[in-house]
Amino acid sequence: MFYITYIIFILIKIYFFDFMITSLMIKIIKVAITLIIASILSLIVRKYFSRYIHRYVIKNNEQQSAIYRLIEKIFVGLILLGALYFSLNAFFPQTAQYLSGALIAAGFLSIVIGLAAQKTLENFFAGFSILLSKPVKIGDAVVISNEYGTVEDITLRHTIIKTWDNRRMIIPNSVLNQDVIINYTMTDKKKLYHITVNVTYDTNIDKVEKIMVNEAIKNKNVSKELKPIFQVLDFANNAITLRLLFISKDQPTAFNAGVDIRKAIKKEFDKKGIKFSTSSIYVINKTKNK
Repeated sequence: MFYITYIIFILIKIYFFDFMITSLMIKIIKVAITLIIASILSLIVRKYFSRYIHRYVIKNNEQQSAIYRLIEKIFVGLILLGALYFSLNAFFPQTAQYLSGALIAAGFLSIVIGLAAQKTLENFFAGFSILLSKPVKIGDAVVISNEYGTVEDITLRHTIIKTWDNRRMIIPNSVLNQDVIINYTMTDKKKLYHITVNVTYDTNIDKVEKIMVNEAIKNKNVSKELKPIFQVLDFANNAITLRLLFISKDQPTAFNAGVDIRKAIKKEFDKKGIKFSTSSIYVINKTKNK
């Protein structure tokens, strides 16, 4: 690193002190020095970002490496633009004047383009925000806009969600950035699932508890780390509301376990003569005798 700094110092010294050289030679040397300095700086930036990306970013979150590579290209591009400016300025001193006019025109043009592509730019910056803040990442199980699915891809413009029924939701990042997201995978994939049933008031609660808990224990998709929990939730007008709680390793597994357990509970209730409570609707038809 010392030798690189020393070389840059010597080149800058030559750049600003012309010595006894012809005017054309001075310009050529200045351009050469500018390009050498730009190459060295570009090399340093590339090495720094490459080392940082491989040491920290890819190790922790591979999808964020795209952002850092984009930032690396922006830095290198700025260095090359600076080198181009100084090189042109060596042969054409009026470059600064022309450049200022071009920048003013580019400013007006950027305003027009920004207004015309407002939504696209909004999605672009929202994509940066999502990739940096990481509310979701590829492979996460999420609920967005009341749809359950898995994050399949995240781009700077949109995010693709694979839904439970194998559809693809393509959500603009600006919408995703403002929506409420339920993430089942962010810290822990395990899902606490519940099954609710209503039974009549003449039902033996202990018998129902034994059936529901046993069916949950027998199901292979129910985690053994927590014994299924039986709860009496409410006394309604015509029913007792009961709930069963259990844990599965993730949301899809919990959903499938719930389907199987409900089926098994219904079969056991039929065997034991336990009745579900249902609402009764009475229709009274009043007709006037004419």
